[in-house]
Amino acid sequence: MDNTPGRDARDALAAQEGWVRGDASRGFRLEHWEYDADRIDGFDYDVGAVLVRAVSAADEPALEGVLALWGIQPASFSYPWDSDDPR
Repeated sequence: MDNTPGRDARDALAAQEGWVRGDASRGFRLEHWEYDADRIDGFDYDVGAVLVRAVSAADEPALEGVLALWGIQPASFSYPWDSDDPR
Protein backbone atom coordinates (compact mmCIF):
# COMPACT_ATOMS: atom_id res chain seq x y z
CA MET A 1 0.00 0.00 0.00
CA ASP A 2 1.44 3.35 -1.05
CA ASN A 3 0.15 6.51 0.63
CA THR A 4 1.57 9.51 -1.22
CA PRO A 5 0.76 13.08 -0.19
CA GLY A 6 -0.01 15.55 -2.95
CA ARG A 7 2.59 18.24 -3.54
CA ASP A 8 2.53 21.62 -5.23
CA ALA A 9 4.73 24.68 -5.80
CA ARG A 10 4.50 25.65 -2.10
CA ASP A 11 6.19 22.35 -1.19
CA ALA A 12 8.98 22.95 -3.71
CA LEU A 13 9.60 26.41 -2.26
CA ALA A 14 9.69 25.01 1.29
CA ALA A 15 12.18 22.33 0.21
CA GLN A 16 14.43 24.98 -1.36
CA GLU A 17 14.33 26.87 1.93
CA GLY A 18 15.14 23.70 3.91
CA TRP A 19 11.83 23.01 5.66
CA VAL A 20 8.74 20.83 5.21
CA ARG A 21 5.36 22.48 4.74
CA GLY A 22 2.52 21.10 6.85
CA ASP A 23 -0.99 21.16 5.40
CA ALA A 24 -3.95 19.35 6.99
CA SER A 25 -6.01 19.90 3.83
CA ARG A 26 -3.41 18.20 1.61
CA GLY A 27 -4.70 15.52 -0.74
CA PHE A 28 -3.40 11.93 -0.89
CA ARG A 29 -3.07 9.15 -3.45
CA LEU A 30 -3.51 5.58 -2.15
CA GLU A 31 -2.40 2.59 -4.23
CA HIS A 32 -2.69 -1.09 -3.29
CA TRP A 33 -0.06 -3.16 -5.12
CA GLU A 34 0.47 -6.92 -5.22
CA TYR A 35 3.81 -8.48 -6.18
CA ASP A 36 4.98 -11.86 -7.40
CA ALA A 37 6.88 -13.09 -4.31
CA ASP A 38 9.34 -15.09 -6.43
CA ARG A 39 10.47 -11.91 -8.21
CA ILE A 40 10.92 -9.54 -5.26
CA ASP A 41 14.36 -10.78 -4.16
CA GLY A 42 17.27 -9.86 -6.38
CA PHE A 43 17.77 -7.11 -8.90
CA ASP A 44 15.07 -7.90 -11.48
CA TYR A 45 13.30 -4.70 -12.52
CA ASP A 46 10.14 -6.70 -13.29
CA VAL A 47 8.72 -7.59 -9.88
CA GLY A 48 5.40 -8.76 -11.28
CA ALA A 49 3.62 -5.71 -9.83
CA VAL A 50 -0.14 -5.51 -10.25
CA LEU A 51 -2.11 -2.44 -9.21
CA VAL A 52 -5.13 -3.83 -7.34
CA ARG A 53 -6.90 -0.56 -6.55
CA ALA A 54 -6.16 3.15 -6.38
CA VAL A 55 -8.04 6.15 -5.04
CA SER A 56 -7.42 9.81 -4.29
CA ALA A 57 -8.44 11.37 -0.98
CA ALA A 58 -9.04 15.12 -0.91
CA ASP A 59 -7.75 15.67 2.65
CA GLU A 60 -6.86 13.88 5.90
CA PRO A 61 -10.47 13.12 6.95
CA ALA A 62 -11.11 11.58 3.50
CA LEU A 63 -7.87 9.60 3.82
CA GLU A 64 -9.03 8.24 7.19
CA GLY A 65 -12.36 7.29 5.59
CA VAL A 66 -10.70 5.37 2.75
CA LEU A 67 -8.41 3.54 5.18
CA ALA A 68 -11.40 2.60 7.35
CA LEU A 69 -13.30 1.39 4.28
CA TRP A 70 -10.33 -0.74 3.24
CA GLY A 71 -9.88 -2.06 6.81
CA ILE A 72 -6.42 -0.54 7.29
CA GLN A 73 -5.24 1.11 10.50
CA PRO A 74 -3.11 4.25 10.00
CA ALA A 75 -0.53 2.79 12.41
CA SER A 76 -0.01 -0.09 9.93
CA PHE A 77 2.03 2.15 7.63
CA SER A 78 5.79 2.29 7.93
CA TYR A 79 8.41 4.38 6.21
CA PRO A 80 9.34 3.26 2.67
CA TRP A 81 12.87 2.38 3.79
CA ASP A 82 11.39 0.15 6.50
CA SER A 83 9.32 -1.96 4.10
CA ASP A 84 9.88 -4.76 1.62
CA ASP A 85 8.25 -2.76 -1.18
CA PRO A 86 10.58 -3.07 -4.18
CA ARG A 87 9.36 0.14 -5.76
